[in-house]
Amino acid sequence: MTSPVHLTQAEAASKIEQINSSRDQAVQKLGQIADAQEQMLRASWHGDSAASYEQVSQAQREEFERLIATLNTVVEKGSEHIRSVASLDQG
Repeated sequence: MTSPVHLTQAEAASKIEQINSSRDQAVQKLGQIADAQEQMLRASWHGDSAASYEQVSQAQREEFERLIATLNTVVEKGSEHIRSVASLDQG
């Protein structure tokens, strides 16, 4: 038999902060990767290899944007659920 979940408002706030912090770290890392790619493309790199890399980089940036949107959705929904559990425990 599993025990019910118990969560205080303070614990909920702490968990939400951890989730937000993890998401922010992931977004920052993805931004660093995108910046590094952009710097490579702005350098004096030309030709077919540069064009191929630019296409791959653009696809990766689009993937990063989708990943960030997904992370934001997960954070939002997770935060709602955590608050809901904490509210039920207070009631």
